[in-house]
Formats: sequence, structure tokens, C-alpha cells
Amino acid sequence: MDTKTKEILEDVRDRLRDANDNRNIANSERLLSVAAGAFVLYTGITRMFKTPLASLAEVAVGGALILRGATGYCPVKDSVCCDRDVTVVEHIVAE
Repeated sequence: MDTKTKEILEDVRDRLRDANDNRNIANSERLLSVAAGAFVLYTGITRMFKTPLASLAEVAVGGALILRGATGYCPVKDSVCCDRDVTVVEHIVAE
């Protein structure tokens, strides 16, 4: 392999390692995300000449779902869900 290809592969490995450290979805959810993304991507590609705008949207969504499943990180879930370190406070009422 030439040096440029090695640099690109090393960059991809580093990004996947970083994403793995910041995972916020479970393995089963990752698998379903990749499967659904592959289906949506395939559907978008096969209908590209019938409905081009809708197909482009399907290709984009399918690619995003595959990326979400491959990395294990979902920025939408990260922004919507609360922090993982939640402190439960119990209130004791004096009678």
C-alpha cells in the first residue's frame, strides 16, 4: 500500500476508536441501525431514477443510520438524553 492509503486507514481507525470510547447505544441497537440503514440505502439507490429527490433523502438517512450503527454513537440521543451520572435525591419528610 502506498503512504496515502495507510494515512487514510490510520485516520479511520483513530476515528472509530474515539467513537467507541464515546458509545451511547447498545450493541443490539447498533445491529438494528445498520440493518435498517442498509435497507433504506438500498431502497434509495434502486429508486434513484424514479423519484430522485426522495431517493437522495433515503440515501442520506440510510448512510446516517449505517454510520450510527458502525460507530455506536448517536449525536441526537446524546443531545436529548440526560447525563449518565444522575444523582438520586431522597427527600425525608419529618413527621
